[in-house]
Amino acid sequence: MCDTYLRGPSGVITSPNYPVQYDNNAYCVWVITALNPAKVGLLDILLDALVANSVIKLNFEEFDLERGYDTLTVGDGGQVGDQKSVLYVLTGTTVPDLIVSTEHQMWLLFQTDSVRNLLGFKATYEEIDQGSCGDPGLLAYGKREGSTFRHGDSLTFECQPAFELKGQKIITCQKSSQWSSQKPVCICKSEGKNVLSHLTRDVSEAIK
Repeated sequence: MCDTYLRGPSGVITSPNYPVQYDNNAYCVWVITALNPAKVGLLDILLDALVANSVIKLNFEEFDLERGYDTLTVGDGGQVGDQKSVLYVLTGTTVPDLIVSTEHQMWLLFQTDSVRNLLGFKATYEEIDQGSCGDPGLLAYGKREGSTFRHGDSLTFECQPAFELKGQKIITCQKSSQWSSQKPVCICKSEGKNVLSHLTRDVSEAIK
């Protein structure tokens, strides 16, 4: 959808028609405003002060635009098109790096020409505290040590006895507001053994 005002704590933004090709001469605007539901009900002046401490984290999953002709501009604040607030002008087929606003609002402007259409983009946004990476979540069939998510903080993960950890045991919140690695997962040890036994059987049968 074009020309949409969005609020936190999280959501998804896609180009028009995604995952089908976007339209010619598209002009779409999104404005994201941080709003922690836990803060609702306070006096307006206190709410404004608290929300100002929240920023928007934008993470792209897919990106496919005609290089140099179709663009997605990302900016700080709520004034769409303000050249002073532009963070990035994105184009091409390379998935952009994580983008974090410096204010409690972020705007996106998607513009295309009249010639060629590609698949467009898909991005997720998340409201996080300024200077943090956001909560990556708990571990199924395991536990997590650490409960703060600010720059420099680390989380340690451990699985229950019947499971083994796949991924990094320790992840750290970097200054880019991105965790050093994705949250690990716990996999049942018996599943790993079954896979190995199947592979061994297949190899022995192939030799025969």
